[in-house]
Amino acid sequence: MTEEPGGGPRLSRRRLIKLGLGGAVLLGAGGLLGRCLGGYDLPDGVARRLHALSPKEYLIFQSIAARVLRADAEDLPDPEELEAALFVDGFVVRLAPADAGDLRNLLQAMEHLAPLTTGRLERFTRLTGEAQDEVLNALMKSDVGMARGAFDALKTLCVMAYFRHPRSWAAIGYDGPQVGRPAGGWNAAGGEGT
Repeated sequence: MTEEPGGGPRLSRRRLIKLGLGGAVLLGAGGLLGRCLGGYDLPDGVARRLHALSPKEYLIFQSIAARVLRADAEDLPDPEELEAALFVDGFVVRLAPADAGDLRNLLQAMEHLAPLTTGRLERFTRLTGEAQDEVLNALMKSDVGMARGAFDALKTLCVMAYFRHPRSWAAIGYDGPQVGRPAGGWNAAGGEGT
């Protein structure tokens, strides 16, 4: 590293490339390793509805969404009720193959590598809720830009999957889109009002 004119350290181009390549290798290795490990079963009705994610990837995202979207009020719908993970499965179908592969690798890395940031060897989906929160907080506050970026990407997917559903709109004081609004507005169940 070299010094900035103001006195702080500056990341050299060579070091930045090494960090980027190292992160890409780690993400790819986590994705490949993760696909070889089993123990993830879904009810047949849910598994038949998947188009892009494996049952394992679905369950990983569902676990992440349950922590990121944890309700702080009793009247808010649960992300599982709003089928947030199924929405992400449909979203992945529309991605370019390389982007879909990156997201799937990220989910595998979250399951097997991210817990290591807090010294845990267990899979993310097998951790307690509090331990999952610690892993997510470690990524969010990491000094490594790729880790923070991974957290931001997953958080964005969670928020997009949750707040696309009309039942979640009241939580943020949103009464629905103005364009295409039915004459009676939207109701809490996600349909047209009276």
